[in-house]
Amino acid sequence: MNERAFVLIGPGNVGLTISSLLQERGFQCKQVVSRIAEGEEEIRRWMGSEVRIVPWEEWQPDRTEFVLVATPDDRIKEIGLQLVVKYQDMNTFPCTFIHFSGLQSSATFQPLRDIGFDAASLHPLQTIPSVEIGRRAILDCIWGVEGDAPELCATIIDALEGKQVPLSGENKVAYHLAAVFASNLLVALEAIAMDIAAEAGIAPNKFPEVFSPLIRQTMDNLLSRGPNNAVTGPVKRADSSTIQKHLDWLQTADERYLVIYRELSQYLTEVLLAENNISLQDVEKITQVLDETA
Repeated sequence: MNERAFVLIGPGNVGLTISSLLQERGFQCKQVVSRIAEGEEEIRRWMGSEVRIVPWEEWQPDRTEFVLVATPDDRIKEIGLQLVVKYQDMNTFPCTFIHFSGLQSSATFQPLRDIGFDAASLHPLQTIPSVEIGRRAILDCIWGVEGDAPELCATIIDALEGKQVPLSGENKVAYHLAAVFASNLLVALEAIAMDIAAEAGIAPNKFPEVFSPLIRQTMDNLLSRGPNNAVTGPVKRADSSTIQKHLDWLQTADERYLVIYRELSQYLTEVLLAENNISLQDVEKITQVLDETA
């Protein structure tokens, strides 16, 4: 068995991003296993012409140090059970099975542990909408790490210039939920902002040009000063008349926007009050205005 050799199962954006970067850093991908017939050109673009691409149904495992399972979260348990069948006669050599779910733990691969293999989960705390973007974004990112084979996991993350945050299987849901709020739901808020801006005559294709300085500075303030000191605007000023005008406008718009505005504004008062950045009297004044539209 060649050390640093691995198999990739699931050549999507995440799998190809991680595997192609590992190949460039001294690892050897011996097989790419896919359930989808198309996609060979994309695989060879990132993994090279020499890599062996094998349909799942025809795949016979090769001896490697680890196996990367880069399939959707809802397929990982099923894949694990099928891997037991594929590897049940190969458990005389060490191998670690690694998936990249931010939500599921390595316990998803417990059946593989039961026949003598190691299992781990490595989650890159980064958004990977394409391989091109992923290959730039994933270097130097944070990885949530849980499971067996800590030395191997550290070697993989070090090769990708990353840093690791140790997790337990029990706290992965909270970890993943935090990532969803920090990334996915942030996108949802900006999509709402884009929709509302269109009502002011700012076309969606102009939104980045107009609002990107504000968005970037807000994120800079948040990351450098923390949420309590990054809040500006009518809630921070306890400007109830402005908040009322917002609510009046929102009552004629999408009802979901009104609910989101009211709930997040209320939460901002709690964030500010926790650090004495707003008075209790001002919070009560804002709450009264917000409650009138509940």
